[in-house]
Amino acid sequence: MFFNADRRLIYIILAIFILIGIFNLGTNNILNLVLTLPGVIIAITFHEYAHAYAAEKLGDDTPRNQGRLTLNPLCHIDPIGFILLIFANFGWGKPVQINPRNFNRNISMSKG
Repeated sequence: MFFNADRRLIYIILAIFILIGIFNLGTNNILNLVLTLPGVIIAITFHEYAHAYAAEKLGDDTPRNQGRLTLNPLCHIDPIGFILLIFANFGWGKPVQINPRNFNRNISMSKG
């Protein structure tokens, strides 16, 4: 992390965002949530799957061993990120863990 903060402070800030989101839910916002949430879940799932697939193609079997090389949304949704996605309109998926030492290809940014 960039800063060393107490976890309680982070949880308090996240709780404030959730409470603001709960009190701002109107019928129009609920309809908007119902219409956009499936697309966002699909996008997060494909995004995290792409990370796992790229690591697998580079020789790292860590995502496969952790069961992350799948299109099952339950494997890619982070609980806190998902709750914040619903109530605070921002969120995240569960990051794919990799081990760069397992990569079996030389990765070079230059063409020559």
